[in-house]
Amino acid sequence: MANGILGTAVSGLMAFQRSIETTSNNIANANTEGYSRQRVESVASLPEYSGGGYIGTGVQVSNITRSYDQFISGQLRSSTSAFGEVDSFKSYAAQIDNLLADPTTGMDPAMQSFFNSVNDVANDPSSIAAREVMLTEGASLTHRFGMISNRFDELKDQVNSDLKSMTQTANSYTVEIAALNKRIATDIGRANGQQLPNDLLDQRDNFLNKLADLVDVSVIPQANGMVSVLMSNGLPLVMDAQAATLGIKANDFDPTRLDVTYTDAKGQEQMITDRVKGGKVAGDLRFRAEILDPAQQKLGAVAAAIAIDFNAIHGAGYDLDGALGGAFFKFTGVPEVPAIASSANLGTATVTAAFGTNSEDLNTSDYLLELNAGVYTLTRLSDDSAINLTNTAGVLTATSPDVLPGITLTITAGAMVAGDQFFIRPTYQAASNLAMNIEDPRKIAAATNLDADGITLVAGAMPGDNRNALNLAGLANSTGMFNGTASFQESYGQIIAKVGGLTHAANISADAQQSLLNRATGARENLAGVNLDEEAANLIKFQQSYQAAAQAISTASTLFDTLIGAVR
Repeated sequence: MANGILGTAVSGLMAFQRSIETTSNNIANANTEGYSRQRVESVASLPEYSGGGYIGTGVQVSNITRSYDQFISGQLRSSTSAFGEVDSFKSYAAQIDNLLADPTTGMDPAMQSFFNSVNDVANDPSSIAAREVMLTEGASLTHRFGMISNRFDELKDQVNSDLKSMTQTANSYTVEIAALNKRIATDIGRANGQQLPNDLLDQRDNFLNKLADLVDVSVIPQANGMVSVLMSNGLPLVMDAQAATLGIKANDFDPTRLDVTYTDAKGQEQMITDRVKGGKVAGDLRFRAEILDPAQQKLGAVAAAIAIDFNAIHGAGYDLDGALGGAFFKFTGVPEVPAIASSANLGTATVTAAFGTNSEDLNTSDYLLELNAGVYTLTRLSDDSAINLTNTAGVLTATSPDVLPGITLTITAGAMVAGDQFFIRPTYQAASNLAMNIEDPRKIAAATNLDADGITLVAGAMPGDNRNALNLAGLANSTGMFNGTASFQESYGQIIAKVGGLTHAANISADAQQSLLNRATGARENLAGVNLDEEAANLIKFQQSYQAAAQAISTASTLFDTLIGAVR
């Protein structure tokens, strides 16, 4: 009986000691990121049979478990990924919105001031002072276009830098997860699957959450304790102890634009820019595709339309010295429209693209020129619609009823062969390339020798005439852009409205996703977080239990001493 008392007391002493150690570990890791509260699982030892019935033999520790729920962990990863995407998108979108809508940096005040100065010249065409102001406002207009376009380029560089940094960070996480997979499987095997390495599991979950902040992932548990990590597009990032690699690569047509690549464990690479969903990487890519590129293209369209229309009217007028006006803006059309050959082209063709003379046909999309089966096509990449082309001595014209998007296309050297491609960006760089062409105020062509019907009234200029200046000033209210549907300022207003709408929607979405993330985080903390008050109460309880077990040992010792004394 005495041995039974001692055995029972010692088992309790050991169990409560383990409980105190586990509680102490919980308290020590109360602020450790990703730590899950642990607890000791105890079971009663097998009882012994005696004539009076079964007598208990104490307690034994069966396991030390962590508070964990697979559904809550998955929900937390999903919410983290969704918030990472909208938060990244929102922060970038706000920068564009503030840039375009701010009166001190936006284009609207600059355009208004420029056309006001043109009106002043129309009111007093002989005034050199008014002409000087017009030149100054013209230079200010071109500078403002260039400044905003340069800011767009800076944001593109920032996106590229973020993509590079985030893919490198994601790779470090997948390597850690793969290494933890191996260690966890080894430790589980060592314990024959009866005990789990709780701290390693917490570390892996923490890396999974950090990875989900960058890209959306699905986690599939394996029987051996490992997990498979898949991107939302189905590509595996981690399989057992092997990790794939995310990277970046310069776009074939635009070296300043970086694409996201995926390289599997066998070294096979593929471009996945359009297939990345969720996380901050997707937020950056979505910002570039939905706001940055369209805004830069439409800003370029406004700049191109102003230059084309203003130069056309100005070139037909006469300056103070009776000479034809020529171009007011330096905008030849050739450098503003890149025609970039694919690196895979087999032909020797060089394609030149330039702006035409009709701003109504301008479109803000990028285009892909191709030759397949003897047919030339120009595909609008914004909606994949195709324009059929006819090649006449190297000049590519649209086949009726199609029309080119305000540009001309010419094969200036060599020849295209089947499969050759050229990337055409009509308006993307137009704003940054706009500049003043004249500096002498006398060169402003405010006069004309034509009547309202285009009939020549006199040979040469009409001294003091202001009708050409009036025609130039009238462009401010002309609705010639986008098939005759919008003025210059209205077109710019459309950019502000589109960016503002997307930014507002992003703010609402970010608030909603933040709320969902807070709930998921709260659910995880309620389940697995360390409550110091609760742990302190447990510590007192286990301490008292330990003391009681020690007292049982003391009692057993007294009983033995009494028994030995009686025998003597």
